[in-house]
Amino acid sequence: MNLKDALKTDFGIEVLISKGIGAADDPFVIEPCSVLNAVRSQLNVLRGISRGRGELWRLLTAEDAHDVGPSIQRLRIETVLFKPDEIVTETRGYYFDIGHVNGIPNANAPFIEWADSRTRFQASFQICWWHFDSLIDNKPDQAALDVTLQYSTIGAKAAIYIYGQSDQFLQTDIAREFLSVCDQVRVLYPNAETPWPETEIGPFKMQHFLIGEDLSVAGVGVLGSHYLKLRLTYFDDLKMRELMNASIRELCQLALNS
Repeated sequence: MNLKDALKTDFGIEVLISKGIGAADDPFVIEPCSVLNAVRSQLNVLRGISRGRGELWRLLTAEDAHDVGPSIQRLRIETVLFKPDEIVTETRGYYFDIGHVNGIPNANAPFIEWADSRTRFQASFQICWWHFDSLIDNKPDQAALDVTLQYSTIGAKAAIYIYGQSDQFLQTDIAREFLSVCDQVRVLYPNAETPWPETEIGPFKMQHFLIGEDLSVAGVGVLGSHYLKLRLTYFDDLKMRELMNASIRELCQLALNS
């Protein structure tokens, strides 16, 4: 079974790859398509490989590999693999033949999975170690924006909610909204512990909950005329905390720049 069929069968991931293993002497060959679909295929190939290996990953750079060939790109990723007795961090490069693409793909630019005219916030494919899964439109028939953006990586799931509408009391009601979100966690997990006080990170008020062997984060901030809520859950480990905190900081930066 080739890579294209394997990713579809194992993970439901679709890619436009005709052949290759991603090595310099046998690059992934992207089928004829637009630059947009080419970048999507590149990112989905990386996601599928990392999922198969059971590792967290993030894209570092995409660059021309003229030393290999005139139509070859090299995408470098950082990976983290949690083994029973060690944590392995690597930087690897995968090669793509873009000779059949209608243009030059640029995976360095944020790949936007969702945007809406009612907010300046845009959901990119990658937020540090998180990767976009799906969108849920909670109120498709109403004028008010209310969506859930679902992200994940190995060992972690994140949901970003954007909701509310123009309201002069939005900023002053943030404390009440934050309390409501935390109360929802306590209802779902009555035994949840809060070993750390609430904090403020960028535009967010946040509370960390210890739920068995997992850490869960609840955060609420104001994004223009909307609330931005984060729910993140991951297995508790010092290295994992580092990776997830980096992802939270990147989300905060995206929100502040919106």
